[in-house]
Amino acid sequence: MRDTLLTLHILAAGAWFGTNVVQIAVNPTLGSKSAEVAADWHRTLVKFSRYLYMPASLIILGTGVWMVLDSDVWEFSQAFVSIGFLAIILGAVLGMAFFAPNSRKAADALDNGDAPTARGIEQRMNIVGSLDTVVIIVTVVAMVAKWGA
Repeated sequence: MRDTLLTLHILAAGAWFGTNVVQIAVNPTLGSKSAEVAADWHRTLVKFSRYLYMPASLIILGTGVWMVLDSDVWEFSQAFVSIGFLAIILGAVLGMAFFAPNSRKAADALDNGDAPTARGIEQRMNIVGSLDTVVIIVTVVAMVAKWGA
């Protein structure tokens, strides 16, 4: 069972990480795209929050908790487990309070012909997205190295 849980845990984390990398790669190129294409991209990002990030976060959380509960070695008090919880909380808060609303704002700005506002939002999203990606990398390193174990 542990191998199945760990596989699901890693795949969900990979989906989160990979989607972040795609956003970091695509967002800077939007200035050369039509407003319609860029607005559609931002509406897709809103869908990512609901249909990709949320399920991935729930899978990561559920499998992580299950693996700790099912283990004689790992405990919730260990640093790497706490770091995992913090990463999930941070990712959920950023998704709901920052990324989805800002993607909607950027799409609306583009629909209204306000490309400069959209570009400013995209730049902020790229900075915060890059920081979120660093959090994922640190969390993966903490998990692999079993910090605090």
